[in-house]
Amino acid sequence: MSTSKNPIKHVQFSTNDYFQPPTNGGGSSAPLKPVSTQFRAELISSIDAVSKYLDIGTKVSGVDTCAAVVELENNATAKSHRPTALFNDKTCPFFGDQGYGKFLIQVNPERLEALRNEIKTAKTQIALKALSTIKGISQYTPKLDSIGTDLAPIVIRLFRYNDDKLNLFIDQKFEELLNNNNTLWAKHPSESVRLYKVSSYPHALLELLPHVSSVQSAIRSQSITVKPMADSTVKAEEADLSEPQDDANYPIIGVVDSGVSTTCPAIKSWVAGSKCYVPEPLRDFSHGTFVSGLISNSFHFNQDNRFPTCQSKVFSIEVLGKGIGDVFEIINAMHEVAQEQPHIKVWNLSLGSSSPVSLDEISTMALMLDEFQDKYDCLCIVAAGNYTESLRAWPPASLLNDGVSSPADSVRAITVGSLAHIDGHVLNEEPSPFSRKGPVSNYIQKPDLVHFGGNFLSVGGMPIPLGVNSVCPTGYKRNDIGTSFSTPVVATIAANIYQELGERATPNLVKALLIHNANMAHGHKIDKAHKPYFGWGLPQDINSILEVNDYEATLAFQGHAQKSFEVEKLPFPIPTCLRTEDGKVRAEFFITLVYQPHLDPNRAFEYCQFDVNVGFGEYKDGRFSSKVPRQNDAHQYESELVKNGDKWSPIKVYHKRFPQGTNIENWKLRVSVLDREGIEAQGVQIPFTILLTIRDIDKEKPVYNEMTQLMNAYNWEVSDLAIEQRLKV
Repeated sequence: MSTSKNPIKHVQFSTNDYFQPPTNGGGSSAPLKPVSTQFRAELISSIDAVSKYLDIGTKVSGVDTCAAVVELENNATAKSHRPTALFNDKTCPFFGDQGYGKFLIQVNPERLEALRNEIKTAKTQIALKALSTIKGISQYTPKLDSIGTDLAPIVIRLFRYNDDKLNLFIDQKFEELLNNNNTLWAKHPSESVRLYKVSSYPHALLELLPHVSSVQSAIRSQSITVKPMADSTVKAEEADLSEPQDDANYPIIGVVDSGVSTTCPAIKSWVAGSKCYVPEPLRDFSHGTFVSGLISNSFHFNQDNRFPTCQSKVFSIEVLGKGIGDVFEIINAMHEVAQEQPHIKVWNLSLGSSSPVSLDEISTMALMLDEFQDKYDCLCIVAAGNYTESLRAWPPASLLNDGVSSPADSVRAITVGSLAHIDGHVLNEEPSPFSRKGPVSNYIQKPDLVHFGGNFLSVGGMPIPLGVNSVCPTGYKRNDIGTSFSTPVVATIAANIYQELGERATPNLVKALLIHNANMAHGHKIDKAHKPYFGWGLPQDINSILEVNDYEATLAFQGHAQKSFEVEKLPFPIPTCLRTEDGKVRAEFFITLVYQPHLDPNRAFEYCQFDVNVGFGEYKDGRFSSKVPRQNDAHQYESELVKNGDKWSPIKVYHKRFPQGTNIENWKLRVSVLDREGIEAQGVQIPFTILLTIRDIDKEKPVYNEMTQLMNAYNWEVSDLAIEQRLKV
């Protein structure tokens, strides 16, 4: 059949598509284990220990409030079992978590006494069930193990409670403590987390911090780096020039890096602007220039059809001096530039810390990056980080400490891993030996995508880099390896999608298009065990992302989900050409859901506050049955749903192939919402994007034309997704 290309169709939800389904009752009130007198006594003893810790903290900090940890039994972590009958505003309310099954409660002397009385006297069925869910109660211990003793600058994070007046008082008392100890400090303006950078302080402060009850954690300030670039990677040959076309309108990407050389002949015409935050003696343009060459000319420098032909200009945010940066100052610089350059919608961060993130919480820089993206309605593309402890084989021969590094655990960002572009230590298109893996806290998949970042070749036991090509500050050709260099390739695709979509573009839609394309072309074929390295796969060039073939149709839906309401499209048109003689539907379905849940930085593991799901199937016997499952299998228990079923993950991918056909007459697309226990969710709007592709298995039938005709017949409000034409370059 014809190989012509067709635009993705955008479908507008109507008010009739939103409805309020009947609500189901809660779970059983039966206790999960016996509540004995001895168990109550153990809990009371734990509360006494917390009370003693609070007394010490009050004397040191002047604040009579602190956090304690409630650990739940393994079978009690689901929302229906959460013991809010015991921990609430009358006693010690939940306000955050410390990892899976460990929840933070706000305590003060009065609240602890009320909780003690509840535990002693609880007799109702609901109260007994609440008690039965508890494994233990303990004091919170601040995370201070990474700050060292050399008095290097540190960033201290304070707890935030659901009480603005209390939070202000905590800040005032902590600032008094800092001033009384002769420190030099600055408060970060972040609204989601309270951070203080302490640049100068005596050793006595380190002795006090473990006893300051308002301190949640502290980290060394200078902890963000880029991979050093070796002089041996520079070739004695000038890079070929590829100048911007005068009549082309290129998107601009914010490059948060080591700066870009404005004298390099191959790159200077692609620099739209710059801002420097690095002292002159520390400036080194090597890394930032190489990254910018891949943003502007990845195909030109590599001459490989797997690299995109689309191009972007760069705005340099120079924050890394000699390859090292400060979390606090990097984020401050980004806010300043975003206010001055609001047109920048894609930001490239080919940087990160040197160690894996915790699986129990989102890193501090990732929290700040999520807040940044929400505030400026933009999208950050972040490197997964480089694993350097060993030369990893593929598949890995053992379990390695090669998890992604901060800020690659940013939930709002797209995190990019690396593939080998040629054979070497690993084979072509296998994960590069250095590329880090996911998941991150709450088992959210990272990296999201991969692109080409190089390989190694072992010669006489020595690893020789097989790098991708770009340019050095002097204008000579250079090749190097790292996730730093796969990241800008994805960034330039994302920026061009933004530009192509015009006013319709949102971070959700751009992410969904990239992931949907990568999964259809590459990701759905990957062994599930290897997903932590590949993510959803390798995205193609912009034409392949925004266009479809005659034998398939891709529909884009954008809407807002909310608690107690569902969204549906019923009936859903299925092209007649996909039905067999006996009426079955013989086709392949791909669905990508990307949504923007409310994020709670107080909750380390339960950071994402909503779980949105999409179903595509039929009503049968009064119940909806989805026929296109998630690519990651669903499981019965909460822990397995979270770990393997993408529950609470803001990106979900579904796929099903029906080679023998499936007997469904009337199809329905359905969106539903689940919220965390304790969140005030009524009326909260959750932006979501769904991309749904229907494909003929034999790649022959006129699916696109029939689908377009059916949507018109159903009076759907439909338009071409890309409403602005990009100049072909």
